[in-house]
This record gives sequence, structure tokens and C-alpha cells, in this order.
Amino acid sequence: MIVPDFKKIVKFDSEFFKKLGKRTVAQHRSAVQKDGINARTNNTFVQYTDDYKRRKSQGKAVKKGQSQISTKVSPPDLTLTGQMMGSFKFIKASELGFIYGITDPRQAQKLTGNQTGHYGGNTNTRKKRIVSDEENPLPIKVKDKVGAAIAEKIAQNFKDVFTRKGYVVNIIRM
Repeated sequence: MIVPDFKKIVKFDSEFFKKLGKRTVAQHRSAVQKDGINARTNNTFVQYTDDYKRRKSQGKAVKKGQSQISTKVSPPDLTLTGQMMGSFKFIKASELGFIYGITDPRQAQKLTGNQTGHYGGNTNTRKKRIVSDEENPLPIKVKDKVGAAIAEKIAQNFKDVFTRKGYVVNIIRM
């Protein structure tokens, strides 16, 4: 009996994680900006205040010297100037996985404020807009896509390992 190399079935290269990481960033950003999804609850973000909605929809919510790119108010998209979510990027990949997030300290501080309910000088912890946390690093639909991509890679690796050994393999997806 020939024993296949099972390590190869769960082996991933950095190129796989680089592609997956870049796709994941785009999908996560879309879940925030297009769908307004709270990663912890999988519901839409808590609504903006009436005053902020009015100012944002009229294009008057930015500070002097800044330019506003979004007037969308429902669901909240965490995009006013686009700087914070524009800083939300793929950082690096290895054979062990990928890292993405915000490396700009100012934009990271803004995202942290959204996550904790601290908006400039105002604090309202009931208005937390959770983009990611330790227990829920991704919105559910993004997490499902990452899981599916990893399962697909394992299925391909399985097929590669066994067909090299002379076995016939058909992967049935459910």
C-alpha cells in the first residue's frame, strides 16, 4: 500500500494567501461600505444621528479643508472622506496566512473610535460600529467565502496528491 503525503493536502503557499487576502480585504470593505454590516451581530450598523445624517446627506459633514466623497446615510457606511476605509488594506501574506488592516495611525484611531463608540469629542457606546473584533474578525458572509476558498484549495491539494499516486479522484461538492 502506498501512503500519500498528507501534509501536502493541507499545505498552502504564500501566493494562495496573497490572492485570498486581497480578495478578503475587498469583500470586507464592501461588507462595511456597501452593506453596513456589523461583524459581531451580522446586522446593519447602528444608524447615524439625525443631525449627522442631515449634514452628511447635504455634503456638509466634513471639517474645513477636507473633501467629502460619500453622502450615503443608510445603512451607515463609515465613509465620509474615504480616508479611513481607503487605508483598510492588504499588508502581507506567508504560507501561514495573511494580514490586512490599517497601518496609518490616524486612520486606525478613527476605526477604533467607531468600534468603541468614541466619535471625536462624543462618546456613545450604544453606537458602536464593529468592523472586526477578536471573536468576529470577519462579517459572516466574508468568513464563509474565506472558508470556501480554503476548502477548495484543500480539495485541489487532495486531488493532486492522490492522482500523483495513481488513484482516480472525483471531488463532489455539496
